[in-house]
Amino acid sequence: MKDLTGMKQNNEVMVIGLTGGIGSGKSEAARILVEDYNALLLNTDRIAHDFMEIGGISYKLIVEYFGEGILDEDRKIDRSRLGREVYQNSEKLRILNSFTHPYVMKYVRDRIEETKANASHSFVCVETALPKEAALQEFCDEIWYVTADREVREERLKNFRNFNKEKFDQVLLNQLTEEEYRQLSTHVLQNNDSLENLKDQIEELVQLLYGGYKG
Repeated sequence: MKDLTGMKQNNEVMVIGLTGGIGSGKSEAARILVEDYNALLLNTDRIAHDFMEIGGISYKLIVEYFGEGILDEDRKIDRSRLGREVYQNSEKLRILNSFTHPYVMKYVRDRIEETKANASHSFVCVETALPKEAALQEFCDEIWYVTADREVREERLKNFRNFNKEKFDQVLLNQLTEEEYRQLSTHVLQNNDSLENLKDQIEELVQLLYGGYKG
């Protein structure tokens, strides 16, 4: 692991927003940041899923609105059933997000403040596919956009998540366009090629961020 603590000015913990559409490889980029650069990762999807567990802050709201038909035999929220409820229904998706998003972002901001106070990580990485809803521009020092050609992303999802073209196209309708992502971002990571290429791009950005750091 590359320890960047000595490169920080006044022990400041930088906050990086990491975003990108489905299949872009942003989770790979996040893993590199955690394993190679001692970043604290806050993945908004995973946090939302935790809040949807029994007893979680979002569980009751979701079940009351969508009904017990979305529960499995253990009364846990079945995300496949819930996904079918919001599939091709932007209004239901908006409502679902309203049951999770405010709580997720409060948790994210609280963890950022804790990390800054303790200086326990080189920086914080907030991973999300929804940079506008997460208001990344309000609290991130930089926003990195991970992208790949549409054909590359579609092939990845077909091979690893069994997506067909219809499902891929539908997910894209609920995400930002390439232009919108780029307008919100300070840097772009192009992820059409190898993992090593992605690592090299990240290292270049980290060097810029920390004033010429070289591992």
